[in-house]
Amino acid sequence: MIEEIKDSISKDFNNLSFDLENWNEVLKDSSDVSVFHLESSIEYYVAYYKGINVSFLLYENNTPLAVFPLFAYKDNNQWIMSTNGEGIIGPLFVQETPKKLRKRLEKQIVEILYIISNKLKIEKARFFEPNLILSSWYLLWLENNYKDFLKYQLAIDLRKSIEDIRLGFRKSYKPLVNKALKEWEIEVCDKDNDKIFEEFRLLHLEAAGKETRTRDSWAIQKEQIKNKEAFLVTVRDEGELIGAGFFNYTKDMGMYSVAAYKRELFDRPIGHAVQMLAIEKLKELGCKTYYLGQKATSGISTDKEISISYFKEGFAGHIVAQPNLEVTI
Repeated sequence: MIEEIKDSISKDFNNLSFDLENWNEVLKDSSDVSVFHLESSIEYYVAYYKGINVSFLLYENNTPLAVFPLFAYKDNNQWIMSTNGEGIIGPLFVQETPKKLRKRLEKQIVEILYIISNKLKIEKARFFEPNLILSSWYLLWLENNYKDFLKYQLAIDLRKSIEDIRLGFRKSYKPLVNKALKEWEIEVCDKDNDKIFEEFRLLHLEAAGKETRTRDSWAIQKEQIKNKEAFLVTVRDEGELIGAGFFNYTKDMGMYSVAAYKRELFDRPIGHAVQMLAIEKLKELGCKTYYLGQKATSGISTDKEISISYFKEGFAGHIVAQPNLEVTI
């Protein structure tokens, strides 16, 4: 069904392409590129949610000007549109795109989303902004029937010096970081390495006690390391892998994606070492901001989510409020 929808849209909009060959050309000429705008990120979420990729590019005079990351998946037999399983991020434009043209293309994307929603019988969609500065794209959806709310992302400003970043850590974390760095062998793996990545996957399986997602999603993350879109931080005790974290990045931002630690060592500062090396690596890569994840909310989040959030808050230098809309379409 979705392939038929894509064919129909392609016929009606001759400046649109579901062929993503020129995707990275747009990213290269854009600013504030989110991890969620990476083509590989969409592939990851498609594999994770067992969905279908409906991302597309928009052109003007045969020049690619914008990318729109989107996939569709089924939950309880209902279709959902998303960028990352939680909401839909706005399109990313080539930096020099004129304001008038940008607004015209944004309206076209809205029209396309209505077509997809109508065909798949989707009644609601959720949209999010990376920060409090609302884009013209986001403002378009305020004309609809909507519910709005904020989410809070834990973040670190990587433009600060390492010394200033460390000053922002929770007081008890500083000696724990120092202890961990002395006690274990900690390394950044930023090159394709089948053996190390498989160790990480198996450690995750051991810690979770079951397969939590598809093998394809793991394969995509491994490919992201090869393509310089991600890296691993590994922690070893006498050669044995006891913890590791996986981090995605673009030229502008870094993101904490997934980690695994030996369950019997949960009370040891393994995660503290992983975060410290990740911060140093992301700063070295030139990223401006590092997002550790969403701040948990008492009464809504699970005990596990609150515990993980508390750990991350000990590193975060500030909290970014992210506007969200649930729109009836």
